[in-house]
Amino acid sequence: MSFDESLDLSRQLRPMLPRLYHLSRRRLPGWDMTASQSSTMTTLVDRGPLRMGELAGLEGVQLPSATSVVNGLVKLGLVERRADPADRRAVVIDLTEKGRKQVQELVTRRNHAFALLLERLPAPDRRLLESAVPAIGRLLALGPGPDGDSSVLPDDEAN
Repeated sequence: MSFDESLDLSRQLRPMLPRLYHLSRRRLPGWDMTASQSSTMTTLVDRGPLRMGELAGLEGVQLPSATSVVNGLVKLGLVERRADPADRRAVVIDLTEKGRKQVQELVTRRNHAFALLLERLPAPDRRLLESAVPAIGRLLALGPGPDGDSSVLPDDEAN
């Protein structure tokens, strides 16, 4: 595939991604928490216990913002701060049992609701989506642009 073909595919696919995100995260059954809180919970599910600085880096926010989000989740009983086993002077953030249970229940509800939506597609379309899953996974694994630079496009193409 040439770069021009990749650019054409990007123009078709990229605008659909926020809509798909909105559909799968916002319009399907969820919980009453901010996007930042939800993202933090997902990061902790994916990565396990993290120091606050690591969590802030993964979330792409400054330390005070991450601290504010974590404080809200602690108040809800969904995350906890505890001593880092590798360095007792440091603190790690992790999900509580209540947080793990809530995430699992949410994932189950969303998967069920999304499956019902997929069932409304013709079988050939579902098979096409299924065959795209490995490629989408590899695309996500690439992360930002070369050397972690997310500004790989000219400014006028950034949106």
